[in-house]
Amino acid sequence: MPLMTGGQTIAESLKAQDVDTIFGIISVHTLDLFDALFDNQDSLRFIGGRLELGCGYMADGYSRATGKPGVLLTSTGPGAADSMGAMGEAYFSSSSILQVTTNVEREFVGSNKLATHETKDQLGMFRAVTDWNAMIGDVEAIPDHFVEAFRRFQERRPRPIELEVPTDMLGERAEVEILRPREPDIPQGDPAMVERALQVMLKAERPVIVVGEEVQSQGGAAEVIELAEKLGAAVVTTDGAKGAFPESHPLSLGPALGRRIWGENPAQDWLGSCDVALVLGSALAYRSTVGVDLKLPENLVHVLLDEEYIGKNYPAAVAITGNSRAVVSQLLQGIGSRDVESSAEYRQEVAALKGQQYQVLQDTWGNELRTFEAIRAATPDNTIFTLDATVPASRAARCLTIDQPRQFMYPWGWAGLGFGFPSALGAKVGKPECPVVCITGDGGFQYNAQELATAVQYGINPIVVIFNDNAWGVLKGYQSARFNDRLMGTDLVNPDFIKLFDSYGIAGTRVSTVEGLSKALEQAVRADRVQLIEVEIPGGFGALV
Repeated sequence: MPLMTGGQTIAESLKAQDVDTIFGIISVHTLDLFDALFDNQDSLRFIGGRLELGCGYMADGYSRATGKPGVLLTSTGPGAADSMGAMGEAYFSSSSILQVTTNVEREFVGSNKLATHETKDQLGMFRAVTDWNAMIGDVEAIPDHFVEAFRRFQERRPRPIELEVPTDMLGERAEVEILRPREPDIPQGDPAMVERALQVMLKAERPVIVVGEEVQSQGGAAEVIELAEKLGAAVVTTDGAKGAFPESHPLSLGPALGRRIWGENPAQDWLGSCDVALVLGSALAYRSTVGVDLKLPENLVHVLLDEEYIGKNYPAAVAITGNSRAVVSQLLQGIGSRDVESSAEYRQEVAALKGQQYQVLQDTWGNELRTFEAIRAATPDNTIFTLDATVPASRAARCLTIDQPRQFMYPWGWAGLGFGFPSALGAKVGKPECPVVCITGDGGFQYNAQELATAVQYGINPIVVIFNDNAWGVLKGYQSARFNDRLMGTDLVNPDFIKLFDSYGIAGTRVSTVEGLSKALEQAVRADRVQLIEVEIPGGFGALV
């Protein structure tokens, strides 16, 4: 077995798992690891950011765009802590990040001697936002931990993992065997429960399929389309799954989102009138289901990798713990060549509801709908959209048509600000052939504005669309409505964004109409370089004409 340092072992273990990109920031604690990465620059691309929060969102955007785990490299104490917002978002949005971080030298771990960047309980700090985390005790154990991490990414509900390596181990040498990836054991559905689900679905006259975030992150869209067409079932997506079923498909009713920030959606009550719902890979998060009075039929088949969430917000008549793609394949095999399609009358009802949904959007969000139809017309079919927790994002969830998985990402799980721009950088790194459009607000963009330097340094070219109302727009709307315009803390003083981007050598343009936005976006897509489009909306997003 070859003699390697801990840093070299980490680099080789990442390469063995087909990792090609690392996001992070160098530190005094990670110098030995960076010395190992120096010799692997042809196979491991390093993207160095300016704040670990932004780097974490880059890793998340990379993961959501590619389907591969995003790798984040941080260091002991404050560096690791600065990533917590991004790790929490990935945890609750079901996204795969592997964070490799250091801890202090082994003699100081847990000593409370106040060594440089010593943390009281770093593992405990990350435990709340990871599926699994561990401190590696010796160089020889590094490969096993990396193999286990990547096995979990494939077999379990996607969530972040954190591995810690004491700083002194990175330069220590040992004889090490680099391990190849294990063949994943994809969890199938219990055959008896799948058969029960099949019988329920075969008897249904008005079936609906509810597609969730695990289908978005782990695949299976083609199988779901086949199943929906065989059954003649209507299809909706839950928060975090937009595009996992093509929204232009005749059976698609789009996102099941409605009320609160998502506007009126006739499908929310209609779903309760169906005789069976097959929920695939959705935790049915409270804030976007029960919390907004989403109706679902009592005859509910719930398929999810994490059984803890089955029955949490809606009782399940049939509960199946397993990978949604695998379970759909089992259902398709059970159906075989049988003709089980629903009636023509039901298909007509679905088509009529689809038309009603569009009419409601025209009546209530006419300007917003026109804005996103213009954005869609100005961008190619393979465009990836990354969004922040903004008013435009909530409107885009309903008004922007997405027909492919992994093309619409936003912080739906924890709903924190600052995600849009750095995740666009990560998505563009992972899918350089695709246009990437970041839709953000003036406040949310400034959470990670420092990553403009990262974009320029590494030649990463997303299009940044900032909707500028000089306010925390969502909160200002709530505050105005609930407290009779007693406004406090929601107005913002902003920089001149054109000048800010120009200081980094980035071109920008300012528009104030939908037509101006459309033309600027068309030009930006053709140019394929990082650019700013600032959209002035002093009257709010709904006033843009």
